[in-house]
Amino acid sequence: MAPKKKRDTSRKRTEILAAAARAFTEEGFDNTSMDRIAEVAGASKRTLYNHFESKEALFSAVIEDFLGRAKTLKQIDYRPDLPLVDQLERFADAKLSLLNDPDWVGVMKVGLGVLIRDPEMARATMERAYGGQDTLVAWLEAADRDGRLSVPDPPASASLFWSSVSGAFFWPHLLGIPPGLVEGERLRTLLLHSFLAAHGSSREHALPSSPPHEP
Repeated sequence: MAPKKKRDTSRKRTEILAAAARAFTEEGFDNTSMDRIAEVAGASKRTLYNHFESKEALFSAVIEDFLGRAKTLKQIDYRPDLPLVDQLERFADAKLSLLNDPDWVGVMKVGLGVLIRDPEMARATMERAYGGQDTLVAWLEAADRDGRLSVPDPPASASLFWSSVSGAFFWPHLLGIPPGLVEGERLRTLLLHSFLAAHGSSREHALPSSPPHEP
């Protein structure tokens, strides 16, 4: 007798996460039931509960999945042969890449309210999504060892960088008030070069003398 083929549970889990993201975005967290998610996913409730014990656990998994994608994009190694500003820009792009995904933007808009009213869920979700060393910290440590930057406290500097990117671009986009194209480029240039200038003084960190202006 031929052996039974194993079910691809990872594929089903992915399908459930995608269906849940659509349901949460279209109907909100409170109005979305596990029955509805099972319907959208084309799965039975039993299958749904085999993967996720509750709607809260499923919602956290959806957010972790999206954040995990951004974390993967942040796997950027230090390159001694490339300009620092170009390398640092890749980190900013990784942080902001998900803003081009309407499903993710929708989930995060719903998620803000859920996570604000449930701080414990927010803490646990972020810890699981961002567990392990921040790759920007490793990049800053390498640039410091190479003598191209002076970074006495890499974790604090990494936190400053992410906070700056979030404040200038991430949160305004989620709130529906992103900077215009020209203003965004000017902010990006200022943010990157100011951060590098604060951690060193070589000419490669100098801010361009004539940043673009709004027409």
